[in-house]
Amino acid sequence: MTDAADLKGLVDDALGLLVPYSQDALLPDQGATAPLESLLAQCQDYSQRILNAPPEPMRMIHHFACTGGTLMSRALASQPNTMVLSEVDPFSRWFRPAGQFAPTDLIFLSRLDRCPPDEKTITAMFLAALQELHNAMAQQARHVVIRDHTHSHFCDEAPEKRPLLGTVIQQGFETRQIITVRHPLDSYLSLRKMNSATGPVATLDGYAARYLMFLNSYPGVDLFRYEDFVIDPDGICQKMSDILELDFNPHWQDTLPIIHLSGDSGRKGVRISPRDRRPIDTRTQSELEKGSSCYEQLCTQLGYDPDPAASAYPAE
Repeated sequence: MTDAADLKGLVDDALGLLVPYSQDALLPDQGATAPLESLLAQCQDYSQRILNAPPEPMRMIHHFACTGGTLMSRALASQPNTMVLSEVDPFSRWFRPAGQFAPTDLIFLSRLDRCPPDEKTITAMFLAALQELHNAMAQQARHVVIRDHTHSHFCDEAPEKRPLLGTVIQQGFETRQIITVRHPLDSYLSLRKMNSATGPVATLDGYAARYLMFLNSYPGVDLFRYEDFVIDPDGICQKMSDILELDFNPHWQDTLPIIHLSGDSGRKGVRISPRDRRPIDTRTQSELEKGSSCYEQLCTQLGYDPDPAASAYPAE
């Protein structure tokens, strides 16, 4: 049985058996074009569209610590067929000390050697692993989103001396990227609450300077404010999904409670809603009174009022 006539006969016989159970005629008009040829044409057209489709991009979300980025990343992870890799940075110096058990982390283990691999090798290792994952997920019609651990890059001692994660990933992939931000006074207060405002970001001015360096490293990338998100989570989540070319599930908030990502160190709550500003500690109040050109520039660039007495929320 090798020709179209034989195959068509089998299809017609099968449809004929179903006629008593159907209110509509299942057998095609015998004078019409044979359905087999039509089906083959549809398959060929579909296959051609797959071949001509643009490559599946790599999605990225960037933000500083304590800016609500975990919540917004969890929102993306709640979308259909979406995998979020949380807090990624192959060049981070903020890794576990020697002797820690890490059987799956080849980059970490290799960097513990007395002659660790160079930057080029680490980049190749990282891209090779990411490519394998990306290809496998693409075959399953799934999307990968990388949540950049921006803080470990720009709050280290010499951020200008190491590669930008977005630049590294663009060596192997088309990318879609977004940045999420929060009023810098609120994120700085949260950072101090966590005892993480150290080194270059130990002061409000130093923190703002590194924040500006980060933003200027990603010119033209669409930016979303945490304050807008908590006021209109569905609307902002859909806009983020559209830019990242992710399918949007209007019922994503039903899934959100079961999505857990690393870095979820902020204030907890069931509902997504605006939060009051933390109390301003004496040291930060003194810094505000002294004045910081970097802080004021950062607020202006992000569209926030630098006045600590003013609200961070645009609707208020």
